[in-house]
Amino acid sequence: MKKINFILLLLISSLFIHSCSEKVKDGIYLIDIYATNDLHGRLFDSLYTENPQNPQTPQNIAHPYSLSSVATYIRDARLNSERRIVLLDLGDHLQGDNSVFYFNFIDTASNHIFAEVMNYLDYDAVVVGNHDIEAGPRVYNKIIREMKAPYLAANAIDEKSNKPYFKPYTIVTRDGIKITIIGMTNPNIPKWLSPDLWKGIKFQEIVKSLEYWVEYVKTKENPHLVVAALHAGLGTTEENSLENPARYVASNVSGIDIVFAAHDHRSTAEVVYNGDRPVWVMEGGSRASSLSHASVKIGISDGQIISKNIEGALISMREIEPDKEYNNYFKESFNNIKAFTNTHVGSLTKSITTRDAYFGSSEYIDMIHTLQLENSGAEISFVAPLSMDVTVKAGDLNFQDLLNIYPYENQLYVIELTGEEIKNYLEFSYSKWVNKMAGNNTPFLQLNIGGRGDRGRFKNIFFNFDSAAGLIYEVDATKGDGERILIISDSNGQPFDFKKRYKVALSSYRASGGGDMLELGAGIPKEELEGRIVERLSDIREMLYNKLKRDGSITPERLNQWKFVPENLVKRAAEKDYKILFGE
Repeated sequence: MKKINFILLLLISSLFIHSCSEKVKDGIYLIDIYATNDLHGRLFDSLYTENPQNPQTPQNIAHPYSLSSVATYIRDARLNSERRIVLLDLGDHLQGDNSVFYFNFIDTASNHIFAEVMNYLDYDAVVVGNHDIEAGPRVYNKIIREMKAPYLAANAIDEKSNKPYFKPYTIVTRDGIKITIIGMTNPNIPKWLSPDLWKGIKFQEIVKSLEYWVEYVKTKENPHLVVAALHAGLGTTEENSLENPARYVASNVSGIDIVFAAHDHRSTAEVVYNGDRPVWVMEGGSRASSLSHASVKIGISDGQIISKNIEGALISMREIEPDKEYNNYFKESFNNIKAFTNTHVGSLTKSITTRDAYFGSSEYIDMIHTLQLENSGAEISFVAPLSMDVTVKAGDLNFQDLLNIYPYENQLYVIELTGEEIKNYLEFSYSKWVNKMAGNNTPFLQLNIGGRGDRGRFKNIFFNFDSAAGLIYEVDATKGDGERILIISDSNGQPFDFKKRYKVALSSYRASGGGDMLELGAGIPKEELEGRIVERLSDIREMLYNKLKRDGSITPERLNQWKFVPENLVKRAAEKDYKILFGE
């Protein structure tokens, strides 16, 4: 009996080995690889509330694009194309919209909407983004369990096992053609997020990790195509940027056929040369505005690759109709999100806008300053505009309004800084914000004329334009870097002391090193940042909610604790820049 079982085992093993090593048939193979990136919860085409800018429009006005549009396009491609389809997502999907917020923190018992959507659309792989870690381990571990597609991040290492916490790569097979998808998350996560959100995980830089995993999969898997799926921005071919290395990866890491990028919300489909090998680099903006598309044609003869041709493109979703079947399938979830979103939480006694935040003291920003100071007991607060152009009108507020006011799940931290460090911090902030004005013809703001998208309109990222509350100070627009800030006093009229250690309230993103304000600005080494934290408080949006529930309303007040000077010179230039930014 044992002899028969042994023979059967040998037969089964030989069949398994034969099937795994069987040659791919000779011929031409056509494969389309599509990728979404930075969805930020844009799962549905409809808003959950009426258009706040035009209350006369009907409820659930459509977004110009969403994952519902992607559902239409992918369904048609699968039905009507002779090509084989692969579908990827490149991260930052669990933050930015009440669709995911509701399932992250409100309805935690049901299957998560994002996992359900990925399963419905039959995604082949999903990459972990930094905002997905921001949702916390309870949420991203739930996604691992509920999503059929593998959750990829080869460079997120479990400190106990020293192996990837998430799956490092996956093999997608189409007609025998093996496609390796290697996923990478953004290694800057420890600089942006509170340690409790990624406890037990360390993050490797992308290039070093990719070099290992490309060699590993080529040796172990012998794929026909290698795809680097990065939650990282484009950067340049010359600089190995920790946060944005996609172009550098394409030009310097051998063995990769396609690089899909994400994170910086830019749009491109371009060829980068790795020696004399062309490597396509693609990124499709954000919130399903475009699909990144790699059209692959592989020729096989005698089991070997004899030709490989790749063409890249971006496919706009702006004119693609939403998928009615998709919307209907998730109708119950949508209605639950809608009911939550429209829950009354309080009222705003006057309208606020981020538009004025770039030109001086702002009711919008000062409302957050006041909230941070009230909840922390700190002496000074740092806040930047988190959305480039958002207006919230006076009147009743619901959860969508709270998301518009404060779009991120940042905690409030209190850190200690000396007066000198505070001054240097502010110098660094305004050095990225305004020009050194030489006269009436000098632009005021550092604008990227002709830039596309919210981030593209400025030379530097607007959510790093920190102002302070708790200080009386001026910003001289005629001075250069390191010389703009004149701190007159504390807000209570006491002299400002450059040697004193002040308690400063700011977001967990900033306290963890985000924006380089503390390291490059204040001059605090990265390894010392943790030691400067004296208190960790709750989510800032939650504080806003609690204040509204307690008081019933908020009256935003302009603190007028700082200003740009010389005022006449700045005013003329600011009017021009305002029109460039907002067209009014």
